[in-house]
Amino acid sequence: MSAMAEDDGKATQHYFSKAPVKGGRKYALRLEIRGQRIELSSFSGLFSKKRVDLGTEVLIESIILPDAGEALDMGCGCGIIGIAVAKTRRRLKVTMVDVNPMAVKLAQDNLEDNCVSNAVALESDLYSALEGKTYDVIFSNPPLAAGYKVIFPLIEGAAEHLNEGGSLQIVLRKGVNAIPKKMEEVFGNVELIARRSGYKVFRSIKGSSPASPKSSAEKHKAK
Repeated sequence: MSAMAEDDGKATQHYFSKAPVKGGRKYALRLEIRGQRIELSSFSGLFSKKRVDLGTEVLIESIILPDAGEALDMGCGCGIIGIAVAKTRRRLKVTMVDVNPMAVKLAQDNLEDNCVSNAVALESDLYSALEGKTYDVIFSNPPLAAGYKVIFPLIEGAAEHLNEGGSLQIVLRKGVNAIPKKMEEVFGNVELIARRSGYKVFRSIKGSSPASPKSSAEKHKAK
C-alpha cells in the first residue's frame, strides 16, 4: 500500500510519514463534540485537513474513557481526538504522538489555543519515544493506507504500553477484518463497541478474559 492517501483530490500525509510538508496553507477547523467547542488549525498535506473525518468523529463520540489516569493518542495529527478527550476528562493526562513534525507542531499550537493543560504532544515513531511509559487507554484512527506493517506493530506495542485492565480502541472502515483479528490475537479479546455509517470502533482490554470463538466471529464480520 502507498504511504500517501487521497484527501480532497490531493496527496496527504498520515502520522507514519516523517516528511515535512513544503509550502501549503493553514486551515481552520471548528467543531462541537462531546459537549466541547474546539477550534484547531490544520495544514496542507495532513489527513482530513479541511474537516473532521467521519471515522475520527465516530471514535470521539464512542470512545470509552476512564475518569482519570493516562491516555495515549497514537497518530494524533493536528490533535483533534486527543484535545477532545482532554477537554472531556480534565483529570485524564493525555499524551499525543505523531511521527510527522508538522503534525506535532500543530497539535502543540492547538493545545495552547484551546487552553488545554492536561495534554502534551510529542514526536514519536509509534512507541519509539515512549519507552517505559504505560497508559490506561490507547486510541487511534490508524492509517489504513500505511498497511499492516505499521498497524500491526501499533497493536503489538499497545500490549506492552497498557496498564493491566487498560484498553486499545481503534476505529476502522467497514470490511477491514484483519485488524480486529490481530487485536484478538494479541490481547485474547476484542469487542465491537460502536458502528456508524460504514465505520466500526473495536476495543481490546489487557488482561480481560478471551472472547468465545462464536462471539468473536460475529463481532468481526462485516455486514
